[in-house]
Amino acid sequence: MEENSTVQDENASAKKKLRASFLIVLTLTLLAFAFSPGLLAAVTFGVDLGPLSPDEEPLLFAGVEFVLAVFMLIACKDIMRRGFKMLFKAPSADSLVAISAVSAIAASLLLTVQMALTGEMLFHQLLFTPLGILLTCTLGGKYLEARLKARETALDDAGVVPPGAEEMMAEHEAERQKREEEERRRKESEERYRKLEALRAEERRLAEQEARRARGEEPLEEEEKLLPTNEQSSSEEAPDLPKSTPLLAITDSAALRFFAFGLLLAIADAVLWQTMGLDAIHTAIFFFAVLFFACPAALFFAAPFAVPEALKKCRAQKIRVKNAAAFDTLKHVSAIAISKSGGITQGRPFLATIVGEGLSDSTILGLAASVENGSAHPLARVLVASAVSRGARLMRVSASSSIPGKGVEALINGRPVRLGKRAWLEEEGVDVSSSLTVQGDQFAARGKTAVYLATGKSAKGILVFSDELRADMPRTIRLLEALNIETVMITGDCRSAAKRVAKDAGLTVYRFDLCPADKAKEVQMLQTHGHTVALLAAKKQDAEAAERADVILAMNDDEIDPDILITSNDASHIPQLIQLAKRTITTVRLALALSFLAAVLAVILLHASLFFLGDLRFLPLLAVLSMLGGIIASTLAPTYLRSFKFTPHTLDY
Repeated sequence: MEENSTVQDENASAKKKLRASFLIVLTLTLLAFAFSPGLLAAVTFGVDLGPLSPDEEPLLFAGVEFVLAVFMLIACKDIMRRGFKMLFKAPSADSLVAISAVSAIAASLLLTVQMALTGEMLFHQLLFTPLGILLTCTLGGKYLEARLKARETALDDAGVVPPGAEEMMAEHEAERQKREEEERRRKESEERYRKLEALRAEERRLAEQEARRARGEEPLEEEEKLLPTNEQSSSEEAPDLPKSTPLLAITDSAALRFFAFGLLLAIADAVLWQTMGLDAIHTAIFFFAVLFFACPAALFFAAPFAVPEALKKCRAQKIRVKNAAAFDTLKHVSAIAISKSGGITQGRPFLATIVGEGLSDSTILGLAASVENGSAHPLARVLVASAVSRGARLMRVSASSSIPGKGVEALINGRPVRLGKRAWLEEEGVDVSSSLTVQGDQFAARGKTAVYLATGKSAKGILVFSDELRADMPRTIRLLEALNIETVMITGDCRSAAKRVAKDAGLTVYRFDLCPADKAKEVQMLQTHGHTVALLAAKKQDAEAAERADVILAMNDDEIDPDILITSNDASHIPQLIQLAKRTITTVRLALALSFLAAVLAVILLHASLFFLGDLRFLPLLAVLSMLGGIIASTLAPTYLRSFKFTPHTLDY
């Protein structure tokens, strides 16, 4: 709710600024191009307006335009501040806008000085109006981005729900309630863990004291308690970064290229005209004018026009893009790590069978469910549900502790009960019979997950879980490989179980016996080898890996908050999403390229104007036409996206 409120406030603020800038730029346009009905009527009927005419008092009108331009800069003060702040750190689109604004002001002030010194009528060459239009376009792009964010998080301003949003919002609310319940259970589990740790610490202390007495030594004084590491929080403050970022990162990279090209061209032109004998003031005006042209109006329109078309296609397939910036990353994805449970498989495990040794199946199930009761682990929920449905008796647990990636141990009636991997039980000194070992290996070889139960120092049984492979996963893997994307399965299962699932899915690369921290290291290892990594995750145990991944995909957001949520549960949409991301970025680049060509054409005509006519009388008009061409390009470019179609289960590349 807080995030939604923030987005709505940002949307309202951008809308207010856009409305104010539109009124200012309308006045500027009327002044610059004499579109006012009064001025037109005066010209038509030959009425002498005296000082009210721009031709009679150009400095007065220039002063009025300058004041209006200052108001425009005030309306865009946040953009200007961010632009200059990041200019020498990480130049962005805001930096280009700030440089262009300063260039327009500088060129216009130089023209005003020339008017005052020479008496020439240069009023219609001022760049205050194009500057106002540029800043209005910038604010318009910011508003479209804010509106897009607001539309994705809640109802839009007209109260219209995007297609498929009602169903997704209802599902999201149910999932939110489920997460709250799981969080409550997690806290209860942590409390039991703290009690167990305290009990163990007391046992160690008593054992140490007893050992010292046996050696005839005096008991040590009580040791000081150490503060928890979470209390030693870092006092480092987050870096002061700009609050606003473009919808797509390509905007910043394009802005940097435009600025570099514009600066080099402006310097080259200034040198050229100076060598041709142009006076210093005209050279400076031309320098700043060319630098102003380096910022196309389409810079902030290209992404807000293209991305909604891509999002529309995603919503039609029940794909919810929570972070539109993920399109930037998806385009460059060269490796994808897929969690076995919920990624390769359906993510709906069930208890297939129970193998007992010395205990009945009902007792084994009851003990296992008692140990896992309250845990948020998917297999824990299956155990508890199976125990309840089969009427197994759950016992009171005095303390419990979870070891990530290995298992759970608890105290039941004063006896330790462990549930987890065989290797972990053996590390704890538990004896696992050869019969259980052989049967566990057989189940693992068939792709099943075998969890061992031990009471005291001996294993008493195996609980075998099964999860069906996604029917579309083998084809999805082949399609990803066709896109030259390395696909890796990550799982906490043993080697033989992981090998069988990977073989069924058509995978050749898989990582097994991974705890949550190990999964994060695998993602980091792929990044170290130069890959941009996407993660298809499903469980809370994948959270650490998700923090490392460049983009997060999921079939549900019960436990993971993904960048892209594929509620259709169709894995074949993943390679298609990558293709859509590439086409979206190409569309944005096309709009920016066309806008840049319009700016280059305007600069060429500006050169011709100065060379053949000896002045810059068409400077404002060329600037406005250049911006108009860029906006038209941004409007038409998304047509390239409309030909893209999602084709479930089959793709034609």
